[in-house]
Amino acid sequence: MRITEDEYQTMRLNQKNKGLEAKKSKSNATVADSVKTSNLSDFRRILCKEENVIFSCEIATVPPSVNHYWVATGKRRFLSERAKVFHRIVKQLVPAHKTLKRLKLEVTFHFPDRRCRDIDNYLKATIDSLVKCGLCVDDEQFDELIVKRGNVIKGGLIKLTVSEV
Repeated sequence: MRITEDEYQTMRLNQKNKGLEAKKSKSNATVADSVKTSNLSDFRRILCKEENVIFSCEIATVPPSVNHYWVATGKRRFLSERAKVFHRIVKQLVPAHKTLKRLKLEVTFHFPDRRCRDIDNYLKATIDSLVKCGLCVDDEQFDELIVKRGNVIKGGLIKLTVSEV
């Protein structure tokens, strides 16, 4: 008995769909089990946006990139002058809470021009500045990080929102 190429392709597609359906039902069962055992307060917090905002501000500058954050001379590494200036600016604007709670950081970088940038390179200086100004004790406290790229704004701008998790 011979089958045509079309019949063969249809048969293979049916086998593939059966396998996908089996995996999907197994995945749905796993998700349902994890939902039953999970903490409902987490779902409520995520869905209802229940967050205790500690601090929210806009800083009219852009932090130095990780590429310009450190300066090396020989075997020594230390903060660059751009990093020190940025830390001083943040320290003037952000109050010292010294919180010990778990935190969520939402940051939006509005760069001064359309140059190609990795937004994650600017996050290090931002978080370090929040720790140095005394908002929190350690950068390990940040459990959630939401990093966004905003519209181009002349001179640059950072929008920060820190909330308790």
